[in-house]
Amino acid sequence: MNKVKNIIALDCGNSSYRVVLGKYDGDRITTEVIAQEENHMIRVLDYYYWDFLKIYDFLLKSLKTVLTRVDKIDSIGVCTWGVDFALYDKSGSMLGSPLSYRNTIGEKHLNELSSEERRDMFNETGILCDKINSLYLLNGVKERMPEMFHAADKLLMIPDVINYMLTGKMVNEPTELSTTQLLSTITKEISQNICEKFTIPSSLFSEIGVHGERIGNILPSIKEELDINYDIPVICVPSHDTASAVVAIPAEEDQFAFISSGTWSLIGAELDEPVVNKEVLESNLTNELGAFNKITLLKNSAGMFIIQRIKKEYDEETKADHSWQEINDLANTYKGEAPLFNINSNRFFNPPHMGKEIFNYLFETNQQQGEFNWAVVIKAVQESMACCYAQTIRNLERVTGKRFDKIYIVGGGSKNTAVNELTAKRTGKIIVTGSNESTSLGSIAVQVKYFDKDITLGGIRNIIRNSIDLKTYQSDHEDNGIIDRYSDLI
Repeated sequence: MNKVKNIIALDCGNSSYRVVLGKYDGDRITTEVIAQEENHMIRVLDYYYWDFLKIYDFLLKSLKTVLTRVDKIDSIGVCTWGVDFALYDKSGSMLGSPLSYRNTIGEKHLNELSSEERRDMFNETGILCDKINSLYLLNGVKERMPEMFHAADKLLMIPDVINYMLTGKMVNEPTELSTTQLLSTITKEISQNICEKFTIPSSLFSEIGVHGERIGNILPSIKEELDINYDIPVICVPSHDTASAVVAIPAEEDQFAFISSGTWSLIGAELDEPVVNKEVLESNLTNELGAFNKITLLKNSAGMFIIQRIKKEYDEETKADHSWQEINDLANTYKGEAPLFNINSNRFFNPPHMGKEIFNYLFETNQQQGEFNWAVVIKAVQESMACCYAQTIRNLERVTGKRFDKIYIVGGGSKNTAVNELTAKRTGKIIVTGSNESTSLGSIAVQVKYFDKDITLGGIRNIIRNSIDLKTYQSDHEDNGIIDRYSDLI
């Protein structure tokens, strides 16, 4: 590879989206965040939606900015959160704005399933039944918006939507598709049994993409808008942000545990094949597809969404914009026994006031008395996240029969030193933090395969290690029963 490749990653998360320029020189990748904007749901009447025209406009403007800094863009890859989707009619037009998984219209359809049905669906797909899986929201759409559902010809996941806007090609990327619970991670194909059970036409799905291969070139109209006269290929990358973040884990060993820490915390291990048995099901673990058909056996846990909500509420109450260090310092003023709550309880999924909801729970469970206290609430979030991480790693080791001496934490949450330190303390393991831009870095690194067909996942991780600085946290294991106390809350 004779010249530096200018590779673009769109990393579109729940709380923000950014365009990152990666420069690959044949040995390492350097990254630059070109632009970033907040992302948020928009409530209209009874539903929460995503504003996709705004995201698309942001991407085009960002590409124009990139072109003022480089002579050529060599490729583009798109990553987003999982589970959300858009429906299209036969003419290729989107049917309404994409709904957010924070809507609850699908939960009813999950709750109607018996434990036997949930077990059978897990055995069929390797995917745990979860209220945010696309399958249930799709059934909610079918019930609440039947005209739209019956007009649908195709279903595209959120990154597929953006790829379609760029190329005019409808392709379903596999890691995103696995978050629907309509694709089997065992066969790597859409499950006809699940489709039939829920009367979902399998014809809604398009060709399944292959990582490192081209989906298509950007449309002539976009070339005209960018004022360029060459093609830019849009590459199939692991489009679920977790999957791209796992690519960017700087592990040398084949067996490792990871936490992809963002709005959600994905706690897991990378495997060659799914693990589908009673122990995995009872541990609330799921087998999602990863890069190049790897499996990420993981727990989809509440993540930085809770602490971000706490900070926002605290800032609003105090009429100040506090740094994360100030938030951590406030938590450290609390000196009592660690207050704990189940971070994955529906009670804390999206309450009107997160801080008050947590404190009320601590009061109800006799962990706190007296007036509301921000320090207690923040400490409870930090400790409960670390305990959830530790408990999940225990379960992963038990069901896989593997021991993980290191836990790699990547993503925006890897910057939260307080949670990293507590995770080292509660697990007794070495914590290694990678890039806080891991999703973008993983997307860029997978695009390298488009230019270097022979590179392997191991070779991609060599590039990752050359490209980032690592930080390590280590602590003697504090075996004071706190993990068991957290487990009793589940």
